[in-house]
Amino acid sequence: MKRLHQRPTVHISSPDKVLFPRDGITKAGLAAYYEEIADTMLPHVRDRAVVMHRFPDGIRREGFIQKDVPEYFPEWIKTVPVKKAGGSLTHVVIDKPATLVYLADQACITPHVWLSRIDRPDHPDRLIFDLDPSGRAFEPIVAAARALRDVLEAIDLVPH
Repeated sequence: MKRLHQRPTVHISSPDKVLFPRDGITKAGLAAYYEEIADTMLPHVRDRAVVMHRFPDGIRREGFIQKDVPEYFPEWIKTVPVKKAGGSLTHVVIDKPATLVYLADQACITPHVWLSRIDRPDHPDRLIFDLDPSGRAFEPIVAAARALRDVLEAIDLVPH
């Protein structure tokens, strides 16, 4: 009997490679984490193009941004062509847990998800407020986030 909807298997190359030295987190650890949070994360990233921020030598070394999907990516990974000046690029679309795990194998620590959906790339439906602390104290960020939430709710926007 043929299995329908067989889940792709992802082999983690160099699973013991340390990506986060201070915490000892390896590629295998990142892949396991991505798989663990997939059900929570997928509704927020599904149907959105992704720009990959990769750190093949861990976070202590400079990473790089990769927009175009390399030819060696497996066929089961969903992609979308994106227009750019003078041509187009092909971006990843995260639509299943295995895609997240594969991105971990590529040392994609930060998948930058578009604010628009792939069917309406010129019409963003999300807005992100990036509240980065300027120092070690996190309390001012918490206060700013709560104040921002109050402002958004006051104008009938639903913060997530």
